[in-house]
Amino acid sequence: MAEISGFTILRNGVQYDYPFIESIKSILPIVREMIVAVGKSEDGTLQAVKAIGSDKIRIIETVWDMENNVKGSEFARQTNAALRECKYPWAFYLQADEVVHQNDLEAIMNTVDKQNNDSGVEALSFRYIHFEACYDYYNPFRYKRAVRLVRNIPEIVSIKDAAEFGKTNGSRLRVSDSGARIFHYGWVKSPKVMLEKMKSFEKFWHENGYIENKYAGLDEYDFRMLDVAKKFKGAHPHIMQERIKKWNLILPKKVPRRPLLLRKMTWHIFLRKWGVVKKEWF
Repeated sequence: MAEISGFTILRNGVQYDYPFIESIKSILPIVREMIVAVGKSEDGTLQAVKAIGSDKIRIIETVWDMENNVKGSEFARQTNAALRECKYPWAFYLQADEVVHQNDLEAIMNTVDKQNNDSGVEALSFRYIHFEACYDYYNPFRYKRAVRLVRNIPEIVSIKDAAEFGKTNGSRLRVSDSGARIFHYGWVKSPKVMLEKMKSFEKFWHENGYIENKYAGLDEYDFRMLDVAKKFKGAHPHIMQERIKKWNLILPKKVPRRPLLLRKMTWHIFLRKWGVVKKEWF
């Protein structure tokens, strides 16, 4: 049976309401170890990870270098710091707002075992479900897939802003389908917390003046992408149930009932992708 290391990065996870505890726990059953790179935080994130209490978890404490960050490159630097600590042949990366469904764990292990001796496969991709503003609606227009499980070899590294993996020589990975899903909860926060998170997050790409201008006069985040959200009819991971039960916020706006192609935001998205519209829509 193939052996897997898990790894993730964290900073101020409590302050910005990341489901990082659920994320870590969701893959503990199939990994031999879980490397958690915890950046210097002031909100109890480190203590929360320690409180999980699993002997599989190994914490490395880091300091984030914003001075040398270029368009989110610090995310990849932190991710690679955690990846280098992994000691098993496969490495499973989850970001702090990503959770794996318990029903998919067997499929993941079966796929890794199947591809373990196939040198033509270097990574596995996952299908994404992006929840929007709450746990009842998802956004079908965000990215569809991403690589999250890779062979643990020096040539494979996290690149750009850690949204993907590549090779040190610049070539692309040979990727196969994992047969599993990633439940992405990064856009599920209260409007106030989401606004503060976005202001902090965008510092990795933009100057303070740009951010201040973009969010001037706002007290809460405007979940505009709810205009293209669809009702989620499936089941969330069991590990998320307690968090979902505690969710008592009312949606900041109504989700349109019209078909997607009749919604204004749908066409705004298409026009922006086609280069007709330049203005940001999220």
